[in-house]
Amino acid sequence: MPNIKYKLMLALISAEVLSTFEVSMAFAAIRFMIEDFGSPESVGWTITAFLLSGAVSAAIFGKLGDMLGRRIILLTVIALTVAGSLFASFFPFFIGVLFGRIIQGAAGGIFPLCTGILREQISRKQLPMYLGALTAILTVSGGVGLLVGGVVVDYLTWHWIFYINAAVGVVAWLLVHKFVPHSPGHGFVAGTNYIFGLFFVPAIVLIMLAIRKSIDWGWTDGRIIGLVASGALCLAIWIISELKSKVPLIQIRLLKNKQVLLVICCAAVLGLTWNQFQQIWSVYLQQPRETGAGLGLSATMSGLVLQPQTIAAFLGGPIAGWFVIRKGIKASMAAGTLLLSGCWFAATYNHISLSFIVCLMVLMGISSAFLYAMLPIIITNVVEEHRTSEVTGVMTVIRGTATGIGTQIVAFILNYSTVVLPSTGSKFPSDYSYSLSMSYVGVGVFAIFLLYAFFSPPTVRNNQ
Repeated sequence: MPNIKYKLMLALISAEVLSTFEVSMAFAAIRFMIEDFGSPESVGWTITAFLLSGAVSAAIFGKLGDMLGRRIILLTVIALTVAGSLFASFFPFFIGVLFGRIIQGAAGGIFPLCTGILREQISRKQLPMYLGALTAILTVSGGVGLLVGGVVVDYLTWHWIFYINAAVGVVAWLLVHKFVPHSPGHGFVAGTNYIFGLFFVPAIVLIMLAIRKSIDWGWTDGRIIGLVASGALCLAIWIISELKSKVPLIQIRLLKNKQVLLVICCAAVLGLTWNQFQQIWSVYLQQPRETGAGLGLSATMSGLVLQPQTIAAFLGGPIAGWFVIRKGIKASMAAGTLLLSGCWFAATYNHISLSFIVCLMVLMGISSAFLYAMLPIIITNVVEEHRTSEVTGVMTVIRGTATGIGTQIVAFILNYSTVVLPSTGSKFPSDYSYSLSMSYVGVGVFAIFLLYAFFSPPTVRNNQ
């Protein structure tokens, strides 16, 4: 029996590696893609398109997994992701890469599906440990992907990141096909609100497009106002229709559960703040020293400096699962949030010493693993088994949307105060901007501590 569980985890971990490689390796290639496409905005759209597609995919494929069976939907998602990687590699111009990234966004459905599969196959007592290990992979593979991506673009070309992602996807598909048991879904239900239930899709797209273009057009521009208003209208139609429907496509009534609502709020704050980790540190570590900020490292060295965080997160995931079994969710959230926010505040005052940064990476890895492990653990404790992937998908949508918003917020902060590199005339964030962005993340993580300290229901406080 343990051997079967290990094989199951191997298959699910391979799928998670694929989903995070799609994101992290692309960050390592941004500078080189700008040189080929000639515009930072063009490259930015390839990132935004992936985030939009991923946010939508998380909810849709999570729901389909609950209805049709999670194994078959997971295999479909992996196949789509591989197809997107191959398309982007075979057509390496802007439109080709953009379309490929949209298809790759199907990877957003992987985490909700894996969470549901674990709940099907693992006992309730052991589930926190396995979920802790699975969520740790999100951080671990993200760090590894950044390192691998750095090596690839330093020694090959950025096109190879798509070849590598396709190869990882093929391996993941074979492992899932061999080791993940068949999981029957509850099927389609007559009268389900399919049409209006999908209105959250244009709502997310319109709002994230407005956020993306706000830097260029400004928030008072009529086009931005139109996008936000249209997105808000679609969102209102979706909420009202789902609340009135006898068989909603996405059961948003679950948000009346205080524990689920709290998870969603925490996921949003994580997206706004902690998920900007790579954006802040990747730029800072590679920024030329001549600017008065940054350490001037290569893409490969920058990835290596971030690896202690990756390793610590890998160890921290199972530890977080063990800790929540012994001490409960509230204590686990407090430990993770206080340590992680403390690390960011420490980085605000000292981000010059490389050895100190490495120490912070270790502590950030352990503490962030606690936070990412807690959210799916809470979901599996409070919702029915057949809605696990659906609710996890909604959480992933919220976190993905918030990550897009947070990306723009951090970009604004980093551009708030800039310095010019004398040799090229290029503008880079000043040391003050980096300190401000690190403080922003620290405050956001501390806000999660306050949320659980004052608003967690009694069932969360006493859950052992």
